[in-house]
Amino acid sequence: MAKIAGKVVAKRGKRLLITECDAGQLPPLYISVADETDCLVGKIVDLYGSVAKPYVTVLCGEDGLEVLPGTVLYAIPESKPEPRKKNFRRQQNSNRKQSPFPKRNLKKHDRN
Repeated sequence: MAKIAGKVVAKRGKRLLITECDAGQLPPLYISVADETDCLVGKIVDLYGSVAKPYVTVLCGEDGLEVLPGTVLYAIPESKPEPRKKNFRRQQNSNRKQSPFPKRNLKKHDRN
């Protein structure tokens, strides 16, 4: 059973939908959403509003043009993106490109 992502409140521009969500069933970001006919609408890209009455912004694809306010959207659970890998800091001297300019040993009075 698909989880309810929310009900479309407004349409902004050609590709954005504003959807009101239930605070108890908040969908995760970047998950795909579909309408009642299981037609893929777009992805959730933003979450905002109060804790009691949250809203999400859905970025629509080509098929999302026919969605009207009042339509109920459902989250597709298998579309959740994989967690990002941690970005480890590069070690200081290994794998660093060599500068094309040679280092110069300057004395204190030559630095200015």
